[in-house]
Amino acid sequence: MAAEYFRSRAARAGLSHVAVDSAGTLGIYDRGASPEAIEAMKEVGVDLGGHRSKGLEASGMRTADLVIVMSWDHREELAARYPDADVDRYLLRAFEKGPEPDADPLDLQDPIGRELEFYRTQRELIMACVDHLVLFIKHLP
Repeated sequence: MAAEYFRSRAARAGLSHVAVDSAGTLGIYDRGASPEAIEAMKEVGVDLGGHRSKGLEASGMRTADLVIVMSWDHREELAARYPDADVDRYLLRAFEKGPEPDADPLDLQDPIGRELEFYRTQRELIMACVDHLVLFIKHLP
């Protein structure tokens, strides 16, 4: 949900040169988004129909300028797996309150297995964070 919304939001903000990728730490490959995620994002004009999951690979960490994770566990796992990766890592919710990253953000709850209304709640939180993340990126040197 976050990557596809970011992709559309970045394009609207004139950041079409920014490459966006989505990968998980569990190494799950080729699964589509859940029906609830597809529906929740469709309601705001974002199409998740073509989304396919993939696991994070070392090459992604080597080429990334910025990595956004959903939880502290993800951040710690990436630091352990790729200790030499010279990339800034932030939790998505670090941008919940504005474009200046919060030093102690909360995890984003995974909606998998939950009802559509929970996906909608998470969608609204994701959208607010991504909107601020776009502003953050626009002001990077």
